[in-house]
Amino acid sequence: MKFQFGCCRLLFVFALLMGGATSVFGEAAADDAVQATPADFTVTSATKDKTHPYYGKGTDTGFVINGVQGGSLVLVRGKTYTFDVETGVMHDFYLATRAIGWGSSTLTEGVKGNFTYKGIVTFTPTAATPDTVYYACRNHKYMGGEIHVVNRGEEGKFKGVKSALAH
Repeated sequence: MKFQFGCCRLLFVFALLMGGATSVFGEAAADDAVQATPADFTVTSATKDKTHPYYGKGTDTGFVINGVQGGSLVLVRGKTYTFDVETGVMHDFYLATRAIGWGSSTLTEGVKGNFTYKGIVTFTPTAATPDTVYYACRNHKYMGGEIHVVNRGEEGKFKGVKSALAH
């Protein structure tokens, strides 16, 4: 049996293969563009100052959200929020149902990426999410702050809260 490919057939096969490859590369580029979207919140850690809600309690290091020590957040159920975390290897950021931290009372529903010290954590509060949750450190007590979860249209409910909201 003899295989013969004319020049035209080879070009046709090559074009088909490249067409598929271009589609794959195009989709990969689109995925990268989605990941490059700025996070809603930037999370770092620093020595607590008197503005941190847990100053003098627990460890002397605290989380800083968008430049605010232990800043409170007001988030809307059903909306997805991203936290860009870079807190240092000893300060794993996670969401919890209690303020204490230390890895206790982990909130899992609607959360991806808990226990991260460098990376992205996403949170989509659901109807089952408690009205108040916390961001905390797995390894230390009282590093974080409060997250108030509200229904759409109730965002102005916490006007007196020291906020770390983006935008």
